[in-house]
Amino acid sequence: MHHLISGLLLAGLSGAVLAAPGGPEAAGIIVKYKQNSQALLARQAASLPRGQALPTHPGDYAARTRQVQSITGQPLRFDHQMGTGAYVFNSGKPMTAAQAHALAQRIKQQDASVEYAEPNFIKHANLVPASPMYASAQWDMQDSASQPGALNLPAAWDITQGQGVTVAVLDTGYRPHKDLVPNLLQPGYNFVSDPAAARLAVGPDKTTARQANAQDQGDWAAAGDCGAGTPASDSSWHGTHVAGTIAAAAGNGNGLTGVAPKAKLLPLRVLGRCGGTDADIADAMLWAVGGTVTGMPANTNPARIISMSLGGGQPCTQSYRDVLKTIAAKKGIVVVAAGNATRNTRDFAPASCPGVITVAANGMNGGIASYSNYGAMVAVTAPGGDFIGKDPGIISTLNDGKTSPGNDIYGADRGTSMATPHVAGLVALMLSVNPNLDWRATRKLLIDTARAPATDCEGCSAGLVDAAAAVKAAQSYH
Repeated sequence: MHHLISGLLLAGLSGAVLAAPGGPEAAGIIVKYKQNSQALLARQAASLPRGQALPTHPGDYAARTRQVQSITGQPLRFDHQMGTGAYVFNSGKPMTAAQAHALAQRIKQQDASVEYAEPNFIKHANLVPASPMYASAQWDMQDSASQPGALNLPAAWDITQGQGVTVAVLDTGYRPHKDLVPNLLQPGYNFVSDPAAARLAVGPDKTTARQANAQDQGDWAAAGDCGAGTPASDSSWHGTHVAGTIAAAAGNGNGLTGVAPKAKLLPLRVLGRCGGTDADIADAMLWAVGGTVTGMPANTNPARIISMSLGGGQPCTQSYRDVLKTIAAKKGIVVVAAGNATRNTRDFAPASCPGVITVAANGMNGGIASYSNYGAMVAVTAPGGDFIGKDPGIISTLNDGKTSPGNDIYGADRGTSMATPHVAGLVALMLSVNPNLDWRATRKLLIDTARAPATDCEGCSAGLVDAAAAVKAAQSYH
C-alpha cells in the first residue's frame, strides 16, 4: 500500500535535516518572490524564438541561493524555477514537515521580497494494492441496475465515447500496454526532477531528469530507500493501471475498455521512486493545460482534464492554489483522489484544494469503501473496489515486472486512485458532447446527477456518479 503522508510533526532544526520514520517528508522549500509571476514567464517565453524554452536557472539564482542559505543556516541548493515563477530549493535529504515549515517561515519573515515560502512536500500514489474482459471482469463499467456500485456507462456510450478530448494522467508514467497504445500521446513527459528518483539520466536542461519520456521505469524501492525504517516495495505500475481505466481502447480485440475509449491520454510522470514533490507535480499540472514552465518546450497537445490519483496528508499549499487558478482560466478540469486513510479529506492535498473535483471510492455493493477518505470536500463517489465480501477490486492494465518493466498483464487494484480515473474518464465523455463546460459546471452536473447509493454510504457526499445521467445533462447544459 502506498500510504499517504501522515500528519506527524517533529520539531527541531539543528543538525542534519532528516525525516523520521513514518513522518511526513519535504524535499526542500518553495520560495515565491514578489517580482516573479506566471504572466511574466509567459511574456518572456513569447519573446523567444520558436521552439526555444526559458532557462531553468534565472539570472539571480546564485544570489538568491546564498541568501536562503544565510537565513536558514542550511545548505539548501537551487534546483529550478517553477512555472509559477517560484524557486525550488532542495535540502538533499528529506525534512520533516515541522522542519520545513520552520525554515519556510524564517525565509518569509526575514526577506521582504518573498511573497510566500512553503515546504516542497513529497506526494505518493493513492493505491490500496492487493473488451473480452468487459462482461466478465469489469463490474465497474456496467449499468447500475445489474451492478449497484457501477458507473452506469452503457447508456452514456450510446451518446459518446470521449472522442476529441485529451486527459493528462499525472502519475508514475506509463507502460506501452497494447490496450493503451491506440490512445497514448507518446512519449509524454517526465517531470520527476531527481535523476535517482526518476531512474533516468539528466535531461536537456542539464540539471534535472525532465525530458520527453514518461515511460514508467519502475517505482520499486529497497528497504530504507525512502527513509529510515521504510520497507522494500515492488514497482506498482500505478500510472498504467489508472490510464487503462480512463481510456483503454475498446473494440480493438484486446482485453478491456476504459471509461472513455476514444479519448486521448497525455502521460506526465510525476511520481518515481519514493513518490514525487509538490514542485514537480505543480509544474506538470501547469504544463498539461498549455502553461509556460521554464526549461520545457511548449505543450503541443494541451489537455482539458487532469487526472491525479495521488496526495499527501498536508493542507493545500499556495503553489497548488496559484496553479489551479491558471488551470481554471484555461478551462482545465482537475480530478483528484480523496485519499485512503479513512479520514476527512480536508486534511489532504491536493484533494482539499479549491478548484478541484475530489473523488471518494465505493465498493461493488455501492457502499463507501472501507479505506476511503470522506467529507464535505468530496464531490462524488466512484468505483474503487473494496476488501469486503467477493469484491474483486478494479481490473485494469498492468505490468508483471517486480522492479523493471516486464510483460503486459491485467490486474486488480483498490483505492481512491482507482475511483478518480473513472470520474476523469466520465468528464471526458461530458466534454466530448459539450466542450464549453468549465470545472464549476462539470462539478455541479456530476453532483446533481449522482444517484443515491444502494447501501450504507455515509461519507459518499452527493452520491455515486451516474455516467449516463451526467452525459445527458452535459448535452443540454448551457
